[in-house]
Amino acid sequence: MEAMNRTIPLERRSKTRYPIELSVKYRTLGRYHRLTGMGRTANLSSSGMFILTEQRLAIGSRLELNIEWPSMLDGLIPLQMVVVGKVVRCLERGFAFAFSQYQFRTMSRKLQATPTNGWDAAQPMIRSAGA
Repeated sequence: MEAMNRTIPLERRSKTRYPIELSVKYRTLGRYHRLTGMGRTANLSSSGMFILTEQRLAIGSRLELNIEWPSMLDGLIPLQMVVVGKVVRCLERGFAFAFSQYQFRTMSRKLQATPTNGWDAAQPMIRSAGA
C-alpha cells in the first residue's frame, strides 16, 4: 500500500483543471516593470490556468490576460475572455495564474487574426472568479 501512495501524486487543487490549448496575450498591470507577452494555455479551471511562455514573470505579478475563446457568440461572433489576476507559481516553461475576475468580450474578426491587437473590445459580460 505504501508503494502505491508514492506513485500517485497528491492533487491539492480545489478546482478541476482541463487540458486545453488557447492563444493568450498578457500584460502586467501597474506603473512599474511593464511587460507584455504571448503564450498558450496548457490547462484551465474555473479559478486559474497554466500559461506556456518563454518569458519569466515574478510571483505576485498582476496581469491582464486576453484569451482567444474557442466558441463564438451565436455561432458568428468571435469571443475573448479577459482575465485579471496574479502569477502564483513560475516554472521554466511558463507560469500558473489565479483569476480575481474575468469577463467575456466580443472581438472583431480582424482583431482575432492579428496577434498584436485585441486589447479593445465591446460588450463585456463581467464575472468574479468563483462565481
